[in-house]
Amino acid sequence: MRVTMKSLAKRVFIDIERKHLPLVAAGVAYFFLVSLIPGLILLAGAVAYLPWEHAMEGTTAFMANVIPSQGMALIEDLLVKVTAHRVGLLSVGAIATVWITSKAFKGIISGLDIVYEVRVPRRLWTTRILAFALTFAVGTFLLLGIFLTLLAPAVASLLAAVIPAHSFWSQTWPYVQWLLSAVFTFGAIELLYVLAPNAPWKGRLTVPGAVLATIALLIMSWGMGFYFHHFGDMKLNNVYGALATPFALLVWMYWSANVILIGAEINVVLQGRGNKLFYESKDVLHRAKDAA
Repeated sequence: MRVTMKSLAKRVFIDIERKHLPLVAAGVAYFFLVSLIPGLILLAGAVAYLPWEHAMEGTTAFMANVIPSQGMALIEDLLVKVTAHRVGLLSVGAIATVWITSKAFKGIISGLDIVYEVRVPRRLWTTRILAFALTFAVGTFLLLGIFLTLLAPAVASLLAAVIPAHSFWSQTWPYVQWLLSAVFTFGAIELLYVLAPNAPWKGRLTVPGAVLATIALLIMSWGMGFYFHHFGDMKLNNVYGALATPFALLVWMYWSANVILIGAEINVVLQGRGNKLFYESKDVLHRAKDAA
């Protein structure tokens, strides 16, 4: 049985409707929203320890490759407000801050369990520990990407001493920065697909959906930024007024949740087709041996 793009897409769309994934994505986006402020508090506190004067500017530049400019405007404003109070907030409620931030990953765990049709979810305390672990792991990916983003100009200066082509580095750097964002976004999504669902690891596919989800997320972020900037900005301002920027960020959160869940669904469908082909080939082999 040959797997075609048409049959794969048809199966994925059927499962999206059957499992009500758009509704699940709305719930995951809500958890993203709840975790936004505490997540920014943790990010600001961690970036403060990086040995760069303009580390926060590098942070927003790294995130801008994944988040549309309209959403980044709100996040930058929140980061400015959070940065002034990060020390007090972290010292008073560090555990509470991490706990609220991990709500986003708890939502992703629940969403991926629905995608994999998990009949027996993990125990509550196990899910909470896993959400904490994913919070730190994905946060480490983010900080590593920010660190490399901030380190790159120094590396470019050293390379420029060997290859005196300043214009080359200035033209190439935006693409390198975008590539770093893509790599670490893929790493974070792949980590979620491997650890989050309570499904057997044996024979589980994760990479195809993670690759497609990463590409879709980057294209979607660029496309939404382009649309809002050139076509939808005036409409949003006229209809929503001061709520236009938060609305754009919410739309991005919702579609990001959809992308993550659909990537996992692609893995599930490919895995099911692969298992079916595997067992069919084994049956054919056994029949050939019996006939011989």
